[in-house]
Amino acid sequence: MPVIRIITAVSFNKQGHVQYVRWGLADTDTNRWTSTPSESHIIHVLEALKYGEEVWTIFPEGEQVVAGPRVHAVKLKPGLKTIAILPAEGEETGSRHTLERLPVF
Repeated sequence: MPVIRIITAVSFNKQGHVQYVRWGLADTDTNRWTSTPSESHIIHVLEALKYGEEVWTIFPEGEQVVAGPRVHAVKLKPGLKTIAILPAEGEETGSRHTLERLPVF
């Protein structure tokens, strides 16, 4: 039963960086939530990534929700990190799945 963290929505600060996420835990075998997505500060995502957890995204497409790419930590300057979409192997950075295309709360 692989359980992974999934980001469903984001909130940006006035500088345009992700400040909060809405995320939860999902079982990839059953495609069901094991914990309902809730709001959390970006520091918790960065901590999960630091400790080796994989964090993924899902995107609404019409009436459906589709799996998106993983995220990774990005250092903006000393002491300031955020997250960004991790491009799939062979995929260009400007793919159709970006954090800006996630639902915003």
